[in-house]
Amino acid sequence: MENPLIEAPVPPVPRDVEPGGVRWLRANVARFSRPEDHSRRRAFVLADLAPMGSLRDKAFALTRELRHETADRIVWTVPVAVLAAELDLPDVSRDVATVSACYHPHTEPGGDADEAMVRLIEVCGGDVDERTAARIGLLVQACDATAKLLTKALTAHRPGEEAASLLDRVLREDPPVRVTRRWVGGEVVEVDLSDRPFGAGPKRCPGQAQALAVATGILDALLC
Repeated sequence: MENPLIEAPVPPVPRDVEPGGVRWLRANVARFSRPEDHSRRRAFVLADLAPMGSLRDKAFALTRELRHETADRIVWTVPVAVLAAELDLPDVSRDVATVSACYHPHTEPGGDADEAMVRLIEVCGGDVDERTAARIGLLVQACDATAKLLTKALTAHRPGEEAASLLDRVLREDPPVRVTRRWVGGEVVEVDLSDRPFGAGPKRCPGQAQALAVATGILDALLC
């Protein structure tokens, strides 16, 4: 196999799980789907992302509203809050951060994360289905990586450097996500993402443009 990132599937996750918890989320999002389920589930995410607009300006405005908060609080709140508002949801950043900490299959979810999932499903309408999983998954996947990208960018900022150039440099030199996992020969293997911080192939991050727009708005507000 020449390129596992593009050609290999993701490691399988258990599918026979209790509805509504973090394990259920993993089993129903595009991110961890089998090839036969992936396109259908990814389409839900793309449909949610398509109408989103002016994200840079909205992130800038919310960051300015929170200017008396710590930078750490802002980077963990604003990306999720802005995207949630685009989905007509309230600010669910705290629950999303709780879930994001144990979203990946190599981590073990605790009771607090499953309780957060119950609340997230409720605010999404209460249906325990793929559509709801896609919405929660969109927010969860935007949470951790964007917060870490922003933290790295704030640390690496040089005087006079514009936000877009700063983000581009950090993604090249010190990306927040360095590896992903694929299933090759019946084993989990780590695949380097150094040159492809948003992935590649069928599972490339569908929200790259949106994430960068939000991150740019936050940095513009914090660094101006």
